[in-house]
Amino acid sequence: MAKVKTLPWDPAEYIETEDDVVMYLEVAYEDGDPVLIADVLDVIARSKGGADVRAKWSSQDYDIGEYIRKESEKSLESYRSQPNNLREDANQEEDTARGGYAHRQLFELVQNSADALAGSEGEYIWVRLTPTHLYCADNGRPIDQKGARALLFSHLSSKRGTSEIGRFGLGFKSVIGVTDTPEFFSRSGSFRLDRARSTELLRPIAPEIEGYPVLRLAEPIDPWPEIEADPDLREMAYWATNIVRLPLKQGAHEALEKQMEEFPAEFPLLSKHVKRLVLQTDTREVIVPGLVD
Repeated sequence: MAKVKTLPWDPAEYIETEDDVVMYLEVAYEDGDPVLIADVLDVIARSKGGADVRAKWSSQDYDIGEYIRKESEKSLESYRSQPNNLREDANQEEDTARGGYAHRQLFELVQNSADALAGSEGEYIWVRLTPTHLYCADNGRPIDQKGARALLFSHLSSKRGTSEIGRFGLGFKSVIGVTDTPEFFSRSGSFRLDRARSTELLRPIAPEIEGYPVLRLAEPIDPWPEIEADPDLREMAYWATNIVRLPLKQGAHEALEKQMEEFPAEFPLLSKHVKRLVLQTDTREVIVPGLVD
């Protein structure tokens, strides 16, 4: 496998399913050679298995995209009817980002991924921190309408009445502390939340307030152009079903790196169904101990 481009046959002919894709990627990641990983991705891109993976990333016209679009329109209309809700929702988001969840963004994202894995055939969570972005990917259940609703509203978490710990409770709202543009990619539908876009839409309604809610007006997006343009996202898209991508605010990298160093040791006890959790930066990689490999 270390000689991908010099094999006497084309490996693309043998990558026919998603399982084949994952197997080839696992071998490349274990080797740890960036050139080898790039070679494997090139092979996968030419393969039937790679084409099948691309086809499974839904466009913005699928059910989740349509649901997101309608809910955002309803939220915008409700703000027009009751502008005071703008200030209340904006304050609530800021309180969450600065309060008890102020230093828990990484843990909350990992918990949401762990809940996506529960009851699925998935096993992996991969967190990557770069100088400009944080990624959190899993191969669990794709997001559904309940999950999207919980993400857009403050007290409608889909974990209620279940054994789930995260799954878009208040903790997810803490990401506003490290990003202005959280993005959620899922094979069931992808969308972006954008402070600049929300401000543009909401300022005419209440021009007198200083800040506007970010996590209420989601925009469906076509995932594959984003995946093709971002090598880190592309690596994850070949095996993951859900990927959160956070373009980072200034200073957020250092804060998240500290969260990674201090990641709670009790996580394996809380999420025994997770077989592997990898926390990765440009300079180090930690496979969280205590999980079944």
